[in-house]
Amino acid sequence: MIIENFDPQHFVKEYWQKKPCLIRQFVPNFVDPIDENDLAGLAQEEGVDSRIVSHSDGAWDVHQGPFDDFEPYCKGDWALLVQGVNNYIDDVNALADIVDFIPHWRFDDVMVSYSTENAGVGAHTDQYDVFIIQGKGSRRWQVGLPIDATTNAKLISPHPLLKQIEDFDALIDEVLLPGDAIYIPPQHPHKGMTLSPCLNYSLGFRAPTNLEALTGLLDESDSITQAQSRYCDPDIAELRVASSSPMQVSTNELNKLKDTIVELLNSPEAEQALLQYLSRQGLATEQELPLYEIADISEAVAQGETFEKLPGVKPIYAEQQLHTFTFYIDGNRFEVDKSIFTQTVTLLESRQVQGLPQGFTLQTAQSTHWLNLLLQLVNAGYWDFAENSEQH
Repeated sequence: MIIENFDPQHFVKEYWQKKPCLIRQFVPNFVDPIDENDLAGLAQEEGVDSRIVSHSDGAWDVHQGPFDDFEPYCKGDWALLVQGVNNYIDDVNALADIVDFIPHWRFDDVMVSYSTENAGVGAHTDQYDVFIIQGKGSRRWQVGLPIDATTNAKLISPHPLLKQIEDFDALIDEVLLPGDAIYIPPQHPHKGMTLSPCLNYSLGFRAPTNLEALTGLLDESDSITQAQSRYCDPDIAELRVASSSPMQVSTNELNKLKDTIVELLNSPEAEQALLQYLSRQGLATEQELPLYEIADISEAVAQGETFEKLPGVKPIYAEQQLHTFTFYIDGNRFEVDKSIFTQTVTLLESRQVQGLPQGFTLQTAQSTHWLNLLLQLVNAGYWDFAENSEQH
């Protein structure tokens, strides 16, 4: 289960959601995109999910950020963990490109941790897939066979904010050096122990349960309202046996009610709501007021100004597209004319754009569609003038 030469297709076939593996030099010549000071700075900001997990004198402790002062919490062996760092630092966001053989909608975030010698969060399991890239320093990783999610026999909670499991037999027991990575599927127990002060980059992939997906779909109620229908039973005589008790719900009635739910799930509106749900990332976008107008964008493009996609922005779209091309970013729906499908996909895949797409000229229908799209993305806070994004 040690891979020396990583091949995405082989990995997806043999390992993804099947078994853990260690990947030597997953990122050759790896250079940390941030340091512990940058990480500490993020942990001081409101709205950033951070925590410090410490182990001292046999006791575990957990403190949630933001932190004004780190000294009271960094006791014994400790680790600072910050979620969603890819949404704030573009060089960290670029790590997600390494795993772009997995679709965007499955990607959650990049959690970055800094830990001192002997630090860790204890043995535990997760409900998601994760690639953990080793930054500076070194860490020993142990990974075991999957634990049945229905049993809690091995679960322990040494702190209200910390869930661990008892020791397990290690299937993998290796030391990671800078650029190495370990892949861990859901429900596989694992434990990381820092050998020398280090940074780790955890690329997590969400996997909603069917109930979570249904709840998420229903949360997007604005999109699905028009597809709803009310249960009706003019054929009640056929649905029930004449002698049935009024307390009894017949099998036919239950089936008819379930059919209406399936009909809702199969509607185009439900598909849109599900895509909106899957696209949500919790991005902290900053919208400038007043908003730009089309003349501002047109002039900037004509002058050759560069526009840049902000960190963490991960658009998604459905494979099947009809009369227009529709895509979603963080729960927001965008729709453009299909005549600029290729140019739109190129824009969404690009980190930076400058000028009109190749072959486009100003004052044509296609360029107007494209400029209006760029205007929407800028005003929504997902793209910005490159000079502005450098200040974020």
